[in-house]
Amino acid sequence: MAYELFPHQIKGAAFLTAEKGTKGLFFGMGTGKTVTSLEASRQLGAGKRILIIAPPIALPMWQNESTAYLIDSDPVCQILKSGATKIVPATNVIVVSYAIATKRAAELRDWLQGGILICDESHALKSVKAKRTKAILGRGGIASGSDYAWMLTGTPITRWNDDLYPFVARADIDGLKKVCGGTSNERFQLKFTVRQRKQFGRGPAHYVVVGNQNTEALGDWIYSKHALRVDLEEVFKSMPPLTKSRYVIDLDGSPEFNAMMRDVNKLSMSDIKAKLEAKEPALASIRRELGLAKVKAAAVEIAERVESGQRILVGAWHTDVIDALQDEMKRRKYTVATLDGRTSSTRKEAMTEAWNKGEIQVFVGQIAAMGVSLNLQQGGNQIIVVEPDWSPSIMAQFEARLWRFGQKKHVHVDYLTSNSKLDEALSNISQAKEREHAKFNEIGRKAG
Repeated sequence: MAYELFPHQIKGAAFLTAEKGTKGLFFGMGTGKTVTSLEASRQLGAGKRILIIAPPIALPMWQNESTAYLIDSDPVCQILKSGATKIVPATNVIVVSYAIATKRAAELRDWLQGGILICDESHALKSVKAKRTKAILGRGGIASGSDYAWMLTGTPITRWNDDLYPFVARADIDGLKKVCGGTSNERFQLKFTVRQRKQFGRGPAHYVVVGNQNTEALGDWIYSKHALRVDLEEVFKSMPPLTKSRYVIDLDGSPEFNAMMRDVNKLSMSDIKAKLEAKEPALASIRRELGLAKVKAAAVEIAERVESGQRILVGAWHTDVIDALQDEMKRRKYTVATLDGRTSSTRKEAMTEAWNKGEIQVFVGQIAAMGVSLNLQQGGNQIIVVEPDWSPSIMAQFEARLWRFGQKKHVHVDYLTSNSKLDEALSNISQAKEREHAKFNEIGRKAG
C-alpha cells in the first residue's frame, strides 16, 4: 500500500468498520475522507462490492484513488457515465454521479448485494423532498441494499439543522422516534429548528425554517454513535493561518437596479431575510443584479492584487457575474480562467493543472461548482469573494480549495460587500448559521 495513514484516518476507518449500518464521516475539508473510506473498504475484505456516489467533477479522482488503494484486491472500477452505460460483469467498484444513481437506483441497489455504499459530499442529500435523497436514502433506496453506508462531508449542515434529517432517518430511525416523538421531517423540525408561518403575495401560507434550537442535544445524539468529526487545524498542526476580511465597495448599477434597491431598502430587515430564505423570485433577481453592480469595483480590487504579483481565486454565484468579471480581466490583459456549471470535466482538470503551475493570474469560479474535489493550494493563497453564498458551510468549502493540507502560505479571504440592506441581510443570515454550524461541529470535535 502506497499510503501512509494519519492517526485520525486510522481512527476513522475503525469507526466506519466497527458495525454495519449508516454512519457519517464528517471530517473537515482537506483532512483525507477519501483515503479513510477506502482504507475502511480494504479492511472489510475484497469480496464486498463498493458503490461510490459523488459529484461529477470527483468521479475520475474516485476511480483513480480506488484503483490505486485497493490494488491488492485487483479491483475492476467502472464509471457509469450515463443512464445507458452497461455494468461490466467483473466490476466490483462502481463510481457514479448523483444524477445517474438516481435514475438507476433500483439496479444499483440490487447490484450492491450487501456491499459498501460511499456517498461523497453527502450534504447533497439534505433535502427530504429531492428525488436523489429518496432514491438513495429513502425506503427501498440504494442504501437499503448495502451492509455499510458511509456519508462523507465536511459540511453536514449547510442551512439549518433539518439538513441532517435524511441522514438521521437512515442511521437511527428508532432514536428518531424516541427523541422527536415521531419519525417525520416535521417532528424533527419541531424539535431542532425554529419555524415561522409565512405568506408571500397571494400564495398559501407555509412554514419556513428560520433558525435552530436544541443544537447541543442534536450534536450529542449524532456524535455519540453515528458520526465522527475532526477538523483540518486539529490534525495538521502546521497549517498556516486563514484570515477573513470584509471590504465595502461602491455599486455601479443601472437606473432600474437603483430603483429596485430603493424598494428593498423600504422593507424591514426581517422581511428581507424571510424573502431570501424562501427564495422569492423577485429578490433572487435583485441579488443577481447586485452581483453585476459589484463587478467594476471588484475588478479594481482584483487588479491591485494582480499588479503586486499575486494570483487570485475569485468566487461568484451567477454566471452573468462570472462572465462580466472575465471580460474585465481580459480587458486588462490578465491570464484568466473561469469555472462554473457549464465547464466540462476535462476542462476543469486542465485549468486546475494550469492554476497550480502558476500559469493563471485570475481564476474566477462559481462557488457551488468549485466547492468540491479541487485541489488548488499549490497555485495561490489569495481569495476574493464577490458574491458569497449565505451558507457559511458552503463558503468554507470554497475557501478550502486553497486552505487545505499542502498549503504553505497564510491564506487571505476578502469578502466584497456594499452598504445595501440586501448585503446586510445576507451577512446576518450567514452569521446566524455560522454560529449554529460551529456549535454543532464543536460537539463533534469534543466527542472525537
